[in-house]
Amino acid sequence: MEVGSDSRPEKLLEILIRGSDIWNDWRHQHPTVPINLFKANLSNALLRGVDFSSADLRKAKLFRADLREAFLHRADLRGANLKGANLFGANLSRADLSGANLSHAMLYCANLGGANLRGAILNSTNLLRANFSAGDLRNAMLRNAKLKGASFEDARILQTDIIGIHLSAIQMKEAHFMDADVNKSPIEDNTHNELPPHH
Repeated sequence: MEVGSDSRPEKLLEILIRGSDIWNDWRHQHPTVPINLFKANLSNALLRGVDFSSADLRKAKLFRADLREAFLHRADLRGANLKGANLFGANLSRADLSGANLSHAMLYCANLGGANLRGAILNSTNLLRANFSAGDLRNAMLRNAKLKGASFEDARILQTDIIGIHLSAIQMKEAHFMDADVNKSPIEDNTHNELPPHH
């Protein structure tokens, strides 16, 4: 199948279903082609290591998608459904995840530095060792999220719901708190948030 620089969503999906390696090779050959996957249905898709940098994934359905080690730098994921997705080690630096649903997702060791997570839902999400440095988490929901070893240095945590979070287990140097809901957020360490072994 020859798609050249055709950037129509249906053509992009044809490349994606052939696998991440084919997709990444195509992107390398066509670096200036805009990636428009607005409202694309990629639920349960196998996209490990995929290059979605600067892609338009607004309101995309990525429910339980395998996005381990995916490259989503500066991707537009506003309103996307990433519930239960596996984003282990993914690069989401400077991505726009405002209003996205990341509940029950796996973001262990993910890089969310500088990401926009305003209004995002991260309830019961695995965020162990994730990097939120300089991120914007205003109005985000992180109820019962696993955050041990996560870094929130210089992050904005304003009117954020962090009920059930063990604050002593995370790095918050220079984090900016205002009107954050921390009721019942223990300050002691949390044994059930033990870190998985390194791979």
